Amino acid sequence: MGKPQRTAAVKFDDIPGKLPQGKVLEDTDRTNVAQTAVDRLNNLQLDDLHDDAIWRDLLSFTGTYRTFYSQKTVFATLQKLSKEKQRSRFVLEGSEPRIGRTVDGTSWLDIDVLCSTSEDGLVGECKGVVSVVLCEDGEWRVWMLRTWLESFEGHGHPDVLEPAMAVSNGAGDETADTHTNGASGGSAMRGHGPTTDYDVIVVGGGQAGLSTAGRLKALGIRYILLERRPEIGDVWNTRYESLRWHTSKHYGSLPFGHTYPEEDDYMLPAKRIGACHRAWAEKFGINVQTGTAVESASWDESTASWTVTASSTTGKQTLTARNLVLSIGVGHLTPVLPDWATPSKVSASNFHGTVLHGSQYKSCAPFAGKPGIVVGTANTAHDVAEDMANAGMQPTMIQRGSTFVFPAEWLHRAEDVHYHPSMDPADADKESFTYPNKIMREIINRAVWTGIRRKPDRFDALERAGFKVDRFGDIYDNLYVRFGGHYVDIGASARIAKGEIKVNTKSVRGLTETGLVFEDGSELAADLIVLCTGFDHDFRHDAAEIVGPDVANQMDDFWCVDAEGEVRGHAKFAGHPNLYYHGGDIRMGRFFSRFVALQIQADVLGKPMQRYTD
Repeated sequence: MGKPQRTAAVKFDDIPGKLPQGKVLEDTDRTNVAQTAVDRLNNLQLDDLHDDAIWRDLLSFTGTYRTFYSQKTVFATLQKLSKEKQRSRFVLEGSEPRIGRTVDGTSWLDIDVLCSTSEDGLVGECKGVVSVVLCEDGEWRVWMLRTWLESFEGHGHPDVLEPAMAVSNGAGDETADTHTNGASGGSAMRGHGPTTDYDVIVVGGGQAGLSTAGRLKALGIRYILLERRPEIGDVWNTRYESLRWHTSKHYGSLPFGHTYPEEDDYMLPAKRIGACHRAWAEKFGINVQTGTAVESASWDESTASWTVTASSTTGKQTLTARNLVLSIGVGHLTPVLPDWATPSKVSASNFHGTVLHGSQYKSCAPFAGKPGIVVGTANTAHDVAEDMANAGMQPTMIQRGSTFVFPAEWLHRAEDVHYHPSMDPADADKESFTYPNKIMREIINRAVWTGIRRKPDRFDALERAGFKVDRFGDIYDNLYVRFGGHYVDIGASARIAKGEIKVNTKSVRGLTETGLVFEDGSELAADLIVLCTGFDHDFRHDAAEIVGPDVANQMDDFWCVDAEGEVRGHAKFAGHPNLYYHGGDIRMGRFFSRFVALQIQADVLGKPMQRYTD
């Protein structure tokens, strides 16, 4: 058994690290600055680093995800790990140095570099970005270093997998056999032939599970993906009918190129996402067994392997694997209900209408022309309220605290910088997602808050309509600490401002036969009440259903960030041998799957990564 992982949650404001002062002049000799910076990095002196130096490493030196802050800490740690990992010299990758900048004019020079590391004879091919800033004394110094493990020399690449067959773009007109059969009660797209023993079993066929399975196949690792739903894509196909991504389709691709064709909508509807997920699994011959519910997984210390029991319509089966990856969502299985909306209290109220949690909601078409209530004001709540308005209902949103509203067009403009048809999503991820979370938060907040100050009209209109706006909210706090609670505005805000969606901010006392009663005694009638009140986000409760409470209690919590700004329990050693928990949003699911696969590959090669702790 491993040691329990317990990492303290930290507020972003308490994490060190800040943006530098200074600007890159347009006539800067970037080639000369880049070569000088790399030369200094290879013969590093303390003064070559900025006072506020930052280094984020993803596996290449630390065997995990670490961010180091301050000139002295970065200097000492880089020197120490460079020696231990037998680092080669940094060399320029050959691409043109780029100017990174913030909305208020601060800028720095980003320089792409390569190096290798070696541990127990296993050579890691690494990439990185060195960010240098012009200081007041006229010297260029390294402010930020980002390094990550690309692949192990001679053992494939997690971003490269050739299609197993020619298929369509997900519309259902495949141009080749899909290798689908009824094995073990569900469809199976097999790539390794019949077996019950694997290097890896992946549980869950959503974005993270599919991405991980694809990376494992790319690295030649024996794996199987078990999905409880009848088909791949059903995680999206079974959601509410009006659901669409608030982000761009390019941002949400699965690995190995662009998943969604150019003719698809920019913000994809749920069923289209599901269709393309299935087409992607078929295209790359992913070894997936659907219609299979994993019941338990137990670790055998004597054989150093997991035994997984699963059931399907054809009965039970037992599989074994050295590694287990749980991709069952990050706390999306157990709905949270207000006290007044528990089943017993709904029954006692004799409410004549329908009460649903958002996870049960499909459509409000049967309630056209009737009053409806949505409890909550995050993304799903706004979607449902707009759905009600479109169906001719009279919707009212029940709001408790203030809500951060992020205009979708601002988000899309930021995403489109890297996520677009002419750039591979793998390259976009490395360009934009390797930043230390604290630094990217600072960059985004500066841009968003500047936009809010310049264009306050939509937020003013919401407040006039009675909607409580967290005007200068923090998107990183919502994403990584609260895990939601914000709204990426794709249109509902305008409906609220026009009065087509009402807002009520009173405290709810309970249900009556006709609707809600508030603490002040006032009432609000409704035929449909949808509770968009979230889920129990402690994924360990869901994990315990599979691995048992003893193992689940060893795992670190997933959400919130640690003292270095890293998400606590995500895609890393989970406190128990050969167990990983991988989930997150659509980009986290894709990007970090490459690092989960590389950690597993090192173990399969008999040279497990040594995780650096200090």
